[in-house]
Amino acid sequence: MANQGKPSLISFVNSSRNYLILITSLIALVCLFVGIAATSQALETLQRWILIAFVILFATVGLSLSIWLILRQARRNAVGVDNRDFGWKTSSTESQRQKLDDNLREITVALNNPDVPTSDLFSAYIVAEDLALRQIQQETKDPVLRHQSVGNADFDAVLFKQDVIVCVEIAFLVAPDISQVKINEVLKEIALAKKIFDRVGKDAKFTLLLVLITQLDQAGAAELRSSLVKKFSETSVEVDIRLFDFEGLQQIYSVN
Repeated sequence: MANQGKPSLISFVNSSRNYLILITSLIALVCLFVGIAATSQALETLQRWILIAFVILFATVGLSLSIWLILRQARRNAVGVDNRDFGWKTSSTESQRQKLDDNLREITVALNNPDVPTSDLFSAYIVAEDLALRQIQQETKDPVLRHQSVGNADFDAVLFKQDVIVCVEIAFLVAPDISQVKINEVLKEIALAKKIFDRVGKDAKFTLLLVLITQLDQAGAAELRSSLVKKFSETSVEVDIRLFDFEGLQQIYSVN
C-alpha cells in the first residue's frame, strides 16, 4: 500500500480546533464577567479576592483540559497513522478473483436461474461494488482503500478513522437473506486481522462496515433488516450495516 504520509501540523491543529475554540471562548467569557464584577465598587475586598482566585482556578482547569484534549487527539492521530502503515497491501489478483467467483456463485444460486449469463452478473456486481464504495467515501469523506489485506485477512475495502480500523465487506443480494456462512467468514477475517495486530502488541480497534446492495422492494428490505438483527446479535465486533438500492446508486452517479 502506498504510504499516505504522516499528518501535517496544520491537519492536526484543524482536527482539534473545535475543542480549543470552545474552551478558549468559555474561559474568556467567564474571565470577562468575573473581571467586571471584581472591579465593581459594590464588592468587598474578601469578595474580590475570592473572584480572583476563581479566575485563576478556572483558567488552570481550562488549560489542563485543553492540553488533555490535544494530547488525546495527538495519540489517536499517531495510532491511526501507525495502523494504516502496518502491513496493509493490495489483495492479490488470485484472491480477488476467488472472492468474486464465490460471490457470483452465491448470486446464481439465489436467482435459481441458470440461463442468466455470468458475464452480465459479473458486470452488474463490479458496477454495484464500485458505486457503493464511491458513496461510502462521499459520505465519510475518508479515503477508501479498495481490496486490502493484512496477512491472510482480505477485505473489499478498508478505512482508517483515527484509531479505528473500519473493514468494509460488500455483498450483492437478490433475495432478502444473507447466509450465516457468509457472515461467519467475514467475522473470521476480522478476527484474523485482529490477531495479527495483537501479535505485535498493537491494541487496534476493528469495526465491520457491511455494505449490502439489493434490488428488493420495501417489504423485502424490511425482512432483510429483521434477519440481520438476529444474525449479528451475539457478535463481539462492532458492526455497521448499510443497505443500498442498486438502482438508486445508478441514479446518483448516472451521466444521463
